[in-house]
Amino acid sequence: MEIDTPQTATERAEESFATFKATIAKQPFYYFAVELVVNGTSDQTIDAYQFHSYFTAVLKEWLGIIGSGMSVDILDYQYPVAIIRVPFDKYKGVWQAMTVNTITLLNGSVARFKVVRGSAFYMGVVTSSRSMF
Repeated sequence: MEIDTPQTATERAEESFATFKATIAKQPFYYFAVELVVNGTSDQTIDAYQFHSYFTAVLKEWLGIIGSGMSVDILDYQYPVAIIRVPFDKYKGVWQAMTVNTITLLNGSVARFKVVRGSAFYMGVVTSSRSMF
């Protein structure tokens, strides 16, 4: 901008126009409430370690070696429901693996994983807006 040269109204407006950019950060994790549904009768209770190994086996079966190496955290476990956390960019594959595959437990009964709730936020999985206190 020259001091000696007069400016037009559009030139002044272009210089004073401020640009703001809002960036919404991508979520690092996705949370699931997962239930282990056993077909038939089973007196066996499964602890969190067995739940994790069954879950990893399902991921390995569906996603291969990438699924077996995926980071899966069990945040809360009360048989048969667990709250798990997976990387956000992998949650669609994890959801597919849970709903498609069945597994055979150590006692021979067949089981599958059922997604109770899924959310990008932990609070969305832990509580339900549909149930009362």
